[in-house]
Amino acid sequence: MAERSGSGRPVGSPVLRREDDRLLDGRGAFLADRAHGALHVVFVRSEVAHGDVLTVETEAAQRVPGVVAVLTASDLALAAGHIAPLHSPDPVFSAATAFTMADQFLDVMARERVHYVGQIVAAIVAVDRYVGEDAAELVEVGYERRPAVVEPEAALAPGAAVLHPHLDGNEAASIEFSFGEPEKLRAGAAVTVTDTYRIGRHGAVPLECRGVLARVDALGGSLDVWTSTQIPHMVRRGICEATGWPAGDVRVHVPDVGGGFGTKANVYPEEILIPAMAKLLGRDLVWIEDRQEHLTAAAQGRDQVHRCSLSVDAEGRILALEDDFLVNTGAGSLWVAGIVANTAIHLLGPYRLPAAHIHGRAVFTNKSTVAQYRGAGRPEASFVLERSLDAAARELGFTPVEIRRRNLLTAEDMPYGRPIPYRDGVPIRYDGGDYRRCLDEAVDMLPESAVDEVRREHPELLIGHGVGCYIEATGRGPYEAARLEVAQDGRIEVMTGAASAGQGHETAFAQVAADRLDIEMDAVSVLRTDTATLPHGVGSFASRSAVLAGNAIVTVADELVEAGRRRFADAYGCDAAGIFYCAGVFTAPDGRTATWADLAKLTAPGQPLEGSPALQAAGTYRCETVTWTMGVHAVIVGVHPGSGVVRVLRYAVAHEGGVEINPLIVDGQVLGGVAQGIGGALYEEFCYSDEGEPTSTTFAAYGLPGTCEVPEVRVRHLGVATANPLGVRGAGESGTIAAGPAIAAAVDDAVGTRIVATPIAPRVVRAAVAGEEGAA
Repeated sequence: MAERSGSGRPVGSPVLRREDDRLLDGRGAFLADRAHGALHVVFVRSEVAHGDVLTVETEAAQRVPGVVAVLTASDLALAAGHIAPLHSPDPVFSAATAFTMADQFLDVMARERVHYVGQIVAAIVAVDRYVGEDAAELVEVGYERRPAVVEPEAALAPGAAVLHPHLDGNEAASIEFSFGEPEKLRAGAAVTVTDTYRIGRHGAVPLECRGVLARVDALGGSLDVWTSTQIPHMVRRGICEATGWPAGDVRVHVPDVGGGFGTKANVYPEEILIPAMAKLLGRDLVWIEDRQEHLTAAAQGRDQVHRCSLSVDAEGRILALEDDFLVNTGAGSLWVAGIVANTAIHLLGPYRLPAAHIHGRAVFTNKSTVAQYRGAGRPEASFVLERSLDAAARELGFTPVEIRRRNLLTAEDMPYGRPIPYRDGVPIRYDGGDYRRCLDEAVDMLPESAVDEVRREHPELLIGHGVGCYIEATGRGPYEAARLEVAQDGRIEVMTGAASAGQGHETAFAQVAADRLDIEMDAVSVLRTDTATLPHGVGSFASRSAVLAGNAIVTVADELVEAGRRRFADAYGCDAAGIFYCAGVFTAPDGRTATWADLAKLTAPGQPLEGSPALQAAGTYRCETVTWTMGVHAVIVGVHPGSGVVRVLRYAVAHEGGVEINPLIVDGQVLGGVAQGIGGALYEEFCYSDEGEPTSTTFAAYGLPGTCEVPEVRVRHLGVATANPLGVRGAGESGTIAAGPAIAAAVDDAVGTRIVATPIAPRVVRAAVAGEEGAA
């Protein structure tokens, strides 16, 4: 570990994001900016949700001038025709929760059967996208349609069409666990509230769609692949497993990425097919997703149904939670284990909960695939638990704030264990500060009394106040890698496996490196991730980048200082143990000094270490288990009684995180999360017909919140350090998780209804205003 000079620390400073100037003035290098010289690929996608592929007629497309090739699954001869799941829980977790998962074999390119509209059936390789689109329209695919199932209840019903022939049914995964005596406690409860909750299907819809570029090394036969992804090392693994190529033959690069939010933390068929076709044809190929493709075929999220009962005593104290839930995983999900486990674990919430029985199943249907969209089960769990608490409060005559105050964990409860392990197999143990304080801080920023003030400002609207709480496991392991190298000019170049998708890694990771090395931030450059320079890594998702990659930088920075001492000693013949390091300067016992730049120059021609490799260090940081964060959202909404349209007027978030590497970036994470939470609560939903046809394939049908729909959000951070070198906890999903239940509670308060589903449809609110039965 480097000795410190006592100067001001970069970690904790609200430094402006250094990447923003480049991105805002057009100097960003996104996937599409790198496509020059490559042939364009257009995919022919299924227009049938479920059916057998009888014929694929490509002759007319092949005759179009400018078409280089038309390829089907039989042309590719992949070693593996499907992509393996990206996560399996620890066996200890699986045993404790009876977790099981079906084998998924969803084709990379459909060969005999299609399972959703948008599944790839063929590929056109053409001189440009326009020619490719014209040719794609000439490909004729013959199908024998099969019955489609789009809702999980129907997919599990006796006699339902089975999607995957190698399976006996449509159950993709299941989980079940109990603790305490929930049935006994329910029998003695003062109030038990039971309802069915539905969380609609929506997704990330990032500003930049997906894209893949593959360039062929004509001499060596290797490929360089650029993809708009959060998980380059998993993409490389997926490519190599599908093709049989050695890992050394594939180098995956991450360009600038215009938003990911979990949708790009997935390995997609396109990421397999573009490299495979490039190798087959010996040509550079690029595919850039258009918006309709994205809204049809990119992985989506949420889409859950819960039947939940919550029992409380006469004082409003929680006695037992019983929940039976279904996750609509569409045609498949590489992350099904994480989504199901996250949902089940986070249903326990940030409260004292003596007993629970949780049973959940994931279900295959003829909708698009599902990935870990921001929160990945946590927002769904929060919606169910928080809405149940609001129902119990209403039955007992308590305010929503009061019933939470009676149940939230406090400093006296910490650390607070749960009687099940997390999915890494380690027993769950909340190590927070005071969750009740979070509630008090949120309500202090946005008290219920503010409703009167807002009502005077908006006499045309019905005004309501709501709160919602959440718990979140962050910083999931098992590890992350980092590499630090001293450039010839003495700058420190940093790379981690947590590829940036716009979260500000270039700034935050530079702060961590500068802080640990005791140098100025200007002396640090953060490079984009690629799998050749950094052979191992996991990725950027699950609120893990600061925790895992940040601490990997800390670990490797210490190793770099030791490597610098050894290089100084080798060059000048002194004992490395006696060399002192401070503020970027190495000092020998005899008074000689060297900076990082001086050490870099030692390898130049004519210098003492001529020909030696660049000074660098690489390594990993491993965590025993996750870190836990908690927070509370408070919101005031206005409801237009005539239209039923809901406007979010004021918003506040109190968040118990850890040490903040950069408070401005943490604020941005929370604010962005709130915007997506508002979208999911009020506007966004991927809808399907009974035949499995998507009906939300344009922005005319898929609503998104804009600047007029997201108010100024007040954020108050309550930092509690945790057990890792930086003391950090994740914050990437905190703004999203409790938005749905908080907004639903505020709508309840405004119109006297009971919202049990998202998105909250204006027709439902209008009916509630009119006093119609069953409005929610």
